[in-house]
Amino acid sequence: MRDKDKGDTYMSVRQRTEAVGKPASPGASLNVTWRSKQFIIPNPDNFPLEALEAEEEGKHLTALKLILGADQYATWRVLAATAADAEDFSAVVMKELGRGNP
Repeated sequence: MRDKDKGDTYMSVRQRTEAVGKPASPGASLNVTWRSKQFIIPNPDNFPLEALEAEEEGKHLTALKLILGADQYATWRVLAATAADAEDFSAVVMKELGRGNP
């Protein structure tokens, strides 16, 4: 997905998983450490449908909030103040999944 205003490219975890053809282990959650805080990301198969709908509508932060849950999202928001922070978090998640650019 592309944010036309910022020129940034966004892709959901599920889309990236499908693009590289390497599905995550069934049911496995992902533990990600970002800026010294640990986040637990559910397996893409367990993402709430509301998160997928938000992603389709271009509401990337809403999707992230639904995926992380209110408590983890609040923690993330304290650490993330800019679009670059959101991109960095996404890059870390993709790296932990073994996807995306190294």
